[in-house]
Amino acid sequence: MKALKFLLILILLLAVTATAYADTTKSMTVTIYNNDRALINEVRSMALPQGRSRVEFLGVPQTVEPQTLQIQSRTAPAKFSVLDMNYEYDLVTTENLLDHYIGKEINIILPDPADANERILRKGTLLANNDKPIFRIGNEIYVGPYSSIQLPALPEGLRARPALVWLVDNKGPAKQDVEVSYLARKFGWSADYVLKVDRKNQKAGLSGWVTLTNNSGMAFRNTNLKLVAGDVNEVGPEPVFKNRTMAMESVSAAGMQEESFFEYHLYTLPRPVDIANKQTKQVSLLQAPSVAVAKELVCEYNAFQTAREPVKPDVNVFLKFRNDKKSGLGIPLPEGTVRAYQESSDGSILLIGEDRMDHTPKGEEVRLTMGKSFDVTVERKQLLFQKVSKNSYRLSWQIHVRNASDEPRTVLLREFLPGKWQLQKYDHKFKRLHGAGIEFTVDAAPDTDVVITYEATVSNM
Repeated sequence: MKALKFLLILILLLAVTATAYADTTKSMTVTIYNNDRALINEVRSMALPQGRSRVEFLGVPQTVEPQTLQIQSRTAPAKFSVLDMNYEYDLVTTENLLDHYIGKEINIILPDPADANERILRKGTLLANNDKPIFRIGNEIYVGPYSSIQLPALPEGLRARPALVWLVDNKGPAKQDVEVSYLARKFGWSADYVLKVDRKNQKAGLSGWVTLTNNSGMAFRNTNLKLVAGDVNEVGPEPVFKNRTMAMESVSAAGMQEESFFEYHLYTLPRPVDIANKQTKQVSLLQAPSVAVAKELVCEYNAFQTAREPVKPDVNVFLKFRNDKKSGLGIPLPEGTVRAYQESSDGSILLIGEDRMDHTPKGEEVRLTMGKSFDVTVERKQLLFQKVSKNSYRLSWQIHVRNASDEPRTVLLREFLPGKWQLQKYDHKFKRLHGAGIEFTVDAAPDTDVVITYEATVSNM
């Protein structure tokens, strides 16, 4: 353990030394996409020797995609060119340090056999470094404990942090603003929404939050943040990453600024933000205090089938609202999870359901599945299912809609019928669905049983 501590201290000292360069970041923008990727754009003031020289650009994430690198001088673009560039990422670690000294003589500090509280210095050759270091000390192979290892120098090629290394030709001034952009992995963002519904199920407050994840190996300070919503095509598989710590941060009620961008939508945070490495962070996307909503009870059933016994299909509960200014919204909403809450009689806030919302443009309706109705039930009994010709059938259903609650309920019965169909008999008004079938709107008073019966012919399936 002491040896590991010694080497870790050495690594930290090297890291401090490596970052002591004069370059300064003038601006940093991180644009995060939905596919575990981000575009990093940085403008840095850099000292550049005249003529051809080797330049190290330190401070890049471990997940950088070097083939996506773009470099240009803002100060003298015509007098600055990059001849070649490398991404060097052989980092200083205990294992890497020892691997470079296999077969070489090093100093080893060992416990003194004569006194357990004392230490002695021995010279030895590092033979292997697999599960643990193995040394040759004199004529013996030593695999026992040691306090620390002393290495004479840092092996060439090892770095405390990954770096971009360029061969540049500078015919311009010795100090220039250089703009660098590249793609990097292990970034992500997702949207989550909280919908607080009033007791009448007519109004709701909608708040949207963006969850950012950064597992790139680098922290970003005082960064301009942009998010792209939409399905951007990409070549190759997407890696999987895990989240670690979480931080929450609120911004003003105005939330993010939104604009159309190509065939996508771009959301920009109106102030700089810090994004730590191995962190999940939340920032406000939107705040809509009063959105018009409606509750909907729907029972769907494929009516073209035989049923010898009564059946009880589910009555599903939905909340819906339209994404327009009239309803209190009117901005493109990125896909995400919506969690709906409502206040109970004693003032406590309870979860009433959650659902996934797709990307929703302005003017479109959002329809969220909340769960299944407890008090409203539907029971169906088939009265007739008869084949009357080669491609023609006659069927009849009796449907009971029961409302056991102390409030009136409206239930939509959606009956799916294939091919060409026609209702021969019915005792309740209906409308045709856009697809195959019909819809009954049933108003059920408290503690009532509403009965609907219809007969239909179906043909040319």
